[in-house]
Amino acid sequence: MKTRIVKFSYGTVKDASLHIPAEAYSIVDVVTLIRQSYLEYAFRPGCGLMSDECVTSSIGQANFFAGALGGWETRLAPEVFKSVKDYAADTMGLAIMVVKFRKCNAGISNKEAYRQASRNEALTESERKMLGLLADNSTD
Repeated sequence: MKTRIVKFSYGTVKDASLHIPAEAYSIVDVVTLIRQSYLEYAFRPGCGLMSDECVTSSIGQANFFAGALGGWETRLAPEVFKSVKDYAADTMGLAIMVVKFRKCNAGISNKEAYRQASRNEALTESERKMLGLLADNSTD
């Protein structure tokens, strides 16, 4: 998918790059690009080493998502924006992306990503259990 980059600042987030679709897109595309942009921001050169829990639930994460979503609120119908916002707030999905994003896990299987994400203490007990079940039942 072709994207373009816009810069924004919001709260504790300063001069962040946000990838946005430059062609037809879906809700999944929008959220994936927001999350990808956030992980690139969180793991940018010169940024301190953070735990998966911190990346998943920090004030910086909340500010990044609020700033990134703010630009979409005026572009999308209210019910579509609510879906994008709810999907972006899915901490289990973000926890899995954090595990997969780390360079040392470039070739990680879904099963192992679920297993590692299930140890993320920023998630609720039920979310960690669900990820553990996904890992146990994954075929890859």
